[in-house]
Amino acid sequence: MSVEQLTNPQLLVNQQTVQGEVKVFENNLFRWLCFDDEQVIQSCMSRKEPTKLILPYQQFMMMWSLLRVDSSPKQACLLGLGGGDIVRYLRAYFPLMDVLAVDSDPVIAKLASKYFSITPDQKHLIIEIADAENVIQKLHNHDLLFIDIMVKNKLPEFLLKTSFWQNCYSSLNENGIMVVNVIPDSDSEFLNLLKTLREIFGHLPLCMGVPDHKNIVLLMPLLETSMLSLSQLKQRIPTLQTQADLPYEQCIEILTQDNVQTFALQKSDNV
Repeated sequence: MSVEQLTNPQLLVNQQTVQGEVKVFENNLFRWLCFDDEQVIQSCMSRKEPTKLILPYQQFMMMWSLLRVDSSPKQACLLGLGGGDIVRYLRAYFPLMDVLAVDSDPVIAKLASKYFSITPDQKHLIIEIADAENVIQKLHNHDLLFIDIMVKNKLPEFLLKTSFWQNCYSSLNENGIMVVNVIPDSDSEFLNLLKTLREIFGHLPLCMGVPDHKNIVLLMPLLETSMLSLSQLKQRIPTLQTQADLPYEQCIEILTQDNVQTFALQKSDNV
C-alpha cells in the first residue's frame, strides 16, 4: 500500500475515545483507522482481501513463523486490538488457534466489529475489554504473545515497567514467542527496553527496523536455544512463502543487518 492509494477518502466515523479522536475512512480500495493524526494509519483493511496484512510493520510481526518450527500454534494473545488486522490474519491462516484480543477501549472494539469484520465467536476468538497490564498477569502457557500498543505514537508507561515484561515472560510456554511493535521515543528509551528484556529473558530479541517507518519489531522467543541460525531461517523461506504472502526475503535481509552481533555470538557458540 502507498499513500497514493489512500486518495479520495470518505469519512465513516469521527468519534471521541479515551485514546483521543478516532476516525475511520474508506475509499474504493481500503478501509482504515487512525487517531488524532490522520497521517498515521493504525489499521488498514483491503476491501477486496480483508485478511491480507497491508501495513508493513504488521507483516514484519508475522515473522515469528520464521522462528517457530512448530507451524501450528494453539494459543495466541494480542494486546492492542485497533482495527483487528492481525486478528483477521490469524483467524484466516490458523482457524483452530484460540485467539484472545485485548483492548482497554470499548469504542475501539465496537468499531473493529462494525467496520473491520471482527466477530468474536467465544470459541476461537475472544475480545476482552481490559487493561493489558492486568490481563498479562493472568496469562500462562501461550504460544504467541503480540504487543501492539501505542498512545499518541508513544509507548504507554506500563510498557516501561520491568514487572510488565516479567509477566510477559511468564505468559509463554517453552516454545513461546513474544512479538512487539515499538516506536521508541528516544535511543535511550529503546536501549533501556532491550536491557530490560535481556535481564528477564536471558538474551536479546531479534530486531527489525521497518523501512521508511519509525516502527521497530522485536521477535523474542522465550528460550534462546530456540533461536535458529541465519542459514536455517533462509532454508525455511520457500516453504513459508507457499503458505502466506509475506516479505520473508526482505525481513531476512533486515534481520541480518540489524542483528549482526546476535548472530555473530550465536555462531561462535556453535563452534
